[in-house]
Amino acid sequence: MKNTRLELCNRIRMEAEHTEDTGFPLDVFPQNVQSIILDMTKYENYKIEFIATSMLSAVSAALGGTYRIRIKGDWQSNGTLYVILIGRPGLGKTPPLEAAFRPIRKHDYALFKAYEAEMEAWKAAGENGRKPVLKRTIVSDFTPESLMLTHNNNPRSVVILVDEIMGMFNSVNRYTNGQLIEQLLTAWSGGALDVTRVNNAIPVHIKHPCINIIGGTQTKRVHELLRKGFEENGLLDRILFVMPKSPEISPWINRDDDGEMTSLAAARWERILDKVFALEYDTEAEERMPRVLSMDREAKEYFFSWWNRKVERINRIEDDVEVDSREMKHPVHVARLALIIQVLRYASD
Repeated sequence: MKNTRLELCNRIRMEAEHTEDTGFPLDVFPQNVQSIILDMTKYENYKIEFIATSMLSAVSAALGGTYRIRIKGDWQSNGTLYVILIGRPGLGKTPPLEAAFRPIRKHDYALFKAYEAEMEAWKAAGENGRKPVLKRTIVSDFTPESLMLTHNNNPRSVVILVDEIMGMFNSVNRYTNGQLIEQLLTAWSGGALDVTRVNNAIPVHIKHPCINIIGGTQTKRVHELLRKGFEENGLLDRILFVMPKSPEISPWINRDDDGEMTSLAAARWERILDKVFALEYDTEAEERMPRVLSMDREAKEYFFSWWNRKVERINRIEDDVEVDSREMKHPVHVARLALIIQVLRYASD
């Protein structure tokens, strides 16, 4: 009964606030998450496309390699997403991104404080035993080697969160020629990562990498990606570009309760991500990880039928140049989004 009331309330709000005009399929989210998104959109003037997609990315980062989805046969995937939010200046890309990832930053701060305490204890013991390592999920300013070392210390997942993501792509060759891009291509496809150039006695080997990427850029800059060869090497095919249907900046509305309502929505979102983080990732028992979820019969039939319709159309194309390479990544993107939504259903009760 409670969920029915919430569903009705969300439906009325979506109609009153013209949410469906955006074309964004908000109804695929669990009702609790829909309510949070609607509150943040209303009281913080977030674009619904930006906050909803940022939340999907945050769930994927929190989930990490804990669970995978079986796509077909032995073909499995984690929930990794590479996302770029696109919009004109002032459209509000950064605030919803920070709101979605604030619980993860809080989680990282707790890991940092634990690291500080462990270092003090290690020093007090005369630096005997294993030296503590700093674990974190979010990285922003990094080299390819430090990124791999951070992931090695936190095998569950890392997320590259960059406010202006073009700055990261403009500096990919600053240290080594294309090393970062090759690592990102391999990680997205689920291949193991091996790094021997880190200044570490033990080479880094990450069997199940889980690297998420999310950041924003201005509409006038996104074309720069085409000049960097990312179309030829397939990186662009792996990126989900999020651009609101409307470029209009929402006017501010003076409300007496907006701060309180935003805080309540943020607290509800934090509880959801905390439940995702609570999913066990046992790095000492790798043979048990990751757990794999399979689609039920109805979902699998729907998924296969959808893709086979695409295959029939693609097979009728005679000129290879006319084949859309991005479309070849659609099964993976759809499966990953399905996994993330399923985890959201679990975490939001």
